[in-house]
Order: sequence, then structure tokens, then C-alpha cells
Amino acid sequence: MDAQEIVKLTPQAIQEILQARLPAGAEDSRTSEQRRTARWPFPGTVEVWLPDGEYGERHLLATLHNLSPNGLAMRSRRAIHAGTLIALALHQPELSCYGDALVRHCTRSHTGYLVGVEFVFRDSDD
Repeated sequence: MDAQEIVKLTPQAIQEILQARLPAGAEDSRTSEQRRTARWPFPGTVEVWLPDGEYGERHLLATLHNLSPNGLAMRSRRAIHAGTLIALALHQPELSCYGDALVRHCTRSHTGYLVGVEFVFRDSDD
């Protein structure tokens, strides 16, 4: 897949990004008993579109912190409350993909906020 193409967020798209960067077999490793799947550090940019009427300016750029088959963590200069459904675009050299995600946590840090999201994979006929 060419990074100039922007594709719908699917489990296969995320798997393609992970397989392109991780050593063979790494995607099967687990980092903790609390996690269903491991997370891997990934640099990059995440574009975020917030819901209408709740946050003022709707579009923001965040820094990708880590990535897993089910979600990602990003660093943001503003808080995004847990339970918020957001639209996002993930830009990596391998490909860019867009879709929806549900904010699971937002933790204040010394440089802004660490926001964890779970991907919402839509059926192909949406």
C-alpha cells in the first residue's frame, strides 16, 4: 500500500503498519497482564476531529505515542474527555488511514495530555 493513498481504518490497515515496522513475531508478544495486546512506540502524527459544539476548535494535531491492533495513545496539548467519540487520521510512511475512535482515558502530564483511544472499526458498507 502506498502512503500517498488514504484508506479506511481497518484491523488489516493497522496490521500492515505494525508488520512493516516490527520484527517478526513481535506482534504476538504481550507487555502486561492487564493488556489484551501489546503496544509499541510509534512516532508520527495523528489528526483529530472533535465533536461539534463541545470543544471550540474541532481540528487538532497530536503526536502518536504508541500503537496496538486495537488503539493508540497520543500526546495532545488539550484534554479530550473519556467517552468522547472522535474522528482521526493516522499518518505513517507505510500508509495513512482514517476512521473513528473512542477516548478511553486522558491523563494530564507535564507536556499536555496523554490520550488513549480504542479504534471503532466500521463495517465496509457504512
